[in-house]
Amino acid sequence: MPLRNPILTVLAFLVSAVGAPAQTMPVPAGPVQPPALTALNNAFRAAYAKAKTRVLASSGPTLIVNGDRFSLLRGGRRVEANVGVPIYDPIKTIAHIPLAIYVILTPGDGAIDDGRLKTLAGLRELIPPAEASLDTVKLSAATLARQKRIVAASLAFVDDVAGKRQFARSVLLQFTRAMAPLVMENVTEATRAQLDATHAQVSAWRRDLNPQEWDQLHVLIVGPHMPREDLAVTQYFLRLLHEPREGRRVVYAESLWEEPQALDLLATHLLDGGVGEAFFGDYMRMHRDLLGDAASEYLPRLLPE
Repeated sequence: MPLRNPILTVLAFLVSAVGAPAQTMPVPAGPVQPPALTALNNAFRAAYAKAKTRVLASSGPTLIVNGDRFSLLRGGRRVEANVGVPIYDPIKTIAHIPLAIYVILTPGDGAIDDGRLKTLAGLRELIPPAEASLDTVKLSAATLARQKRIVAASLAFVDDVAGKRQFARSVLLQFTRAMAPLVMENVTEATRAQLDATHAQVSAWRRDLNPQEWDQLHVLIVGPHMPREDLAVTQYFLRLLHEPREGRRVVYAESLWEEPQALDLLATHLLDGGVGEAFFGDYMRMHRDLLGDAASEYLPRLLPE
């Protein structure tokens, strides 16, 4: 259950912590090719950009997945849906309590400085009202009981650490390992609810598409870096569309939060797929480094074991 794009906040914190970046030496200029060759390469780039526009325009329907928001682009029309489920965010938030405790105390082992004690106290203050609000969410008895177990264990751990003003990392790890099974039960329940809602919406849209449109459908999934591998919604669409891997009809647009940038990546995938098929008989050939095979062959000679 990933967090949403915290990168700017982290960067701002780092800059404030370490001050201005260190000065670096100027980078030496690289090789310069003759102007005629540069002009020729620029012509290729311009032709490539125009081809991407044409390929994307003729590619059929596109389903854009950005968190809970699904957008179906079809024939110049756009249809929006939200597949969020009521259970997801509440149990995700409770599962984040042990994680919040861990990150507040990391790195470290032993005495805790006043700044982190204050942060821990601020978290502690927010937990009881959050727990009380669970009564307004329609959770099963078993699910509610699990949230209360996570809360109780977390409060007990925080109170112990705050009272002693120190902690042992080994004890912190005992706490996190004890919380992991409960957290993963939340993960399982949230995942199933999310996938059920996704399937219901996609099935409704599929009924409106004719067979040709369905066969031409591309899915563009926008998301952050860390959950890219095995992302639940990516697994869903790969299985639904009988795709062996991401890159052909299912494309992951990593950290491309602005829709035009994500669609530009889809256009690149489509055009490069055609290039790979035309030159190598392999649609996916350009989805990996063209220099890769030559590198694999040469590196054992350059760096023998």
